[in-house]
Amino acid sequence: MKLLVANNAAPFVRGGAEFLADRLVLELRRAGHEAELVRLPLGDTPEQILDGMIAASLLDVVNVDRVIGLKFPAYLIPFPDLVIWLVHQFRQAYDTPPVGWPADPTLDRVVSAVRTADKRAFVSATRLYAISPVVAERLHRSNGITAEVLMTPPHADQAYRTHEAEGFIVALGRISDGKRQVLAIQAMRHARPGYRLVVAGAADNAATLEKIEREIATAGVADRVELIPRFITEEEKLDLIARSIGSVYLPIDEDSYGYVCYEAAMSSKPSITATDSGGTLTLVEHGRTGLVSAPEPEALAAAFDELALHRDRARAMGQNARTLALELDLSWTRVIEELTR
Repeated sequence: MKLLVANNAAPFVRGGAEFLADRLVLELRRAGHEAELVRLPLGDTPEQILDGMIAASLLDVVNVDRVIGLKFPAYLIPFPDLVIWLVHQFRQAYDTPPVGWPADPTLDRVVSAVRTADKRAFVSATRLYAISPVVAERLHRSNGITAEVLMTPPHADQAYRTHEAEGFIVALGRISDGKRQVLAIQAMRHARPGYRLVVAGAADNAATLEKIEREIATAGVADRVELIPRFITEEEKLDLIARSIGSVYLPIDEDSYGYVCYEAAMSSKPSITATDSGGTLTLVEHGRTGLVSAPEPEALAAAFDELALHRDRARAMGQNARTLALELDLSWTRVIEELTR
C-alpha cells in the first residue's frame, strides 16, 4: 500500500509525537509498504489555528491509498480511506485550565470550529484508534465516540539494563511546565538526607530553565539536586536509569503510559508519578510497580523517602514494573497489522 502518515508540526520542536511518526513510517516500510510523512503546521494564535484547520481540509492528497492521521489538524485531511491513530485531540478546546483555554468569548468560535471539525473527522474515519485508554476515555467523554485502544510501542529499541542503585532518584525528559520537574525540586526541600535528585533533559526555552535554576536556589537544595540542562544521549539516559534508585515523572494528564515510566520499568526500576498524571497510571501501580503521590511537595518527598530508605522494597517494585511492561506486549507488528488491514 501507499500510505501517507499525517502529523502536525511546530518548527524546531520534537517530542514524543514526532518520534512516534518517524518510527511508524520506518515500520511501515519494513513491512513492505510505501510510506511518507507529511507534517502540517499548527500555530499558537486563534487565527493561526483556524488557518491550520483550513489548510488541512483543503489538502488534495493524490497517489495515496490510505492516510493515517495522528494529531490535530492533520487528521482533518479529507480522504476516502482515513485511519486515525489518535495521539490526542486539540486539548485547549476541550480541557479546563491549565491544559485547556480559560473562559474567553473571543475563543468561542475557535473552540466550536475545532469540535465540529473533530466530530466530522472521527465519524467519517475508516477506523479510529486511540494510543491509550486515557485518550480513548477523553474522546468518549468529550465527543461521545468510541475508539479502539492501540497502544504505542517504544520509539526505539534499547539495551535496557539495571545496576545496583546509587544514591539518587532521576527525573528525565523534556524540562517543561507541563512535566513539572519543579515539583520534584520543591519536594527535595522536605526530603530526608542521604540521596539526591538528578534532573536531566533539554528545557523548552530559556525562561523554563531559568525557573528551574531559580527554584533550586530558592529551595536551598543546590547540594541535593543535580541539573543536567541539555539533550542527553540514549546511552547517558539508560546509564542514569540503571544506576538510579527509581524514576520520578510528573506530567499533567499524560496521553500515553509515559515513555519515561516505560524505560524505568524495562530497567527494573520503580517510578513515582502523580495522581493527576493520567496515562502513567497504566504502568505505575501504587505499592506494586512504583508510588503514586498527590502532586504536592510534601507528599512527593514522602514517596522519595520511601524508595530511598527502603531499597529492598524499591528493588521489588522495579522487578514488578518490568514484568508489567513486558505483559503489555507493545508490538510494532500488531500496530502495523491494525493500521494496514
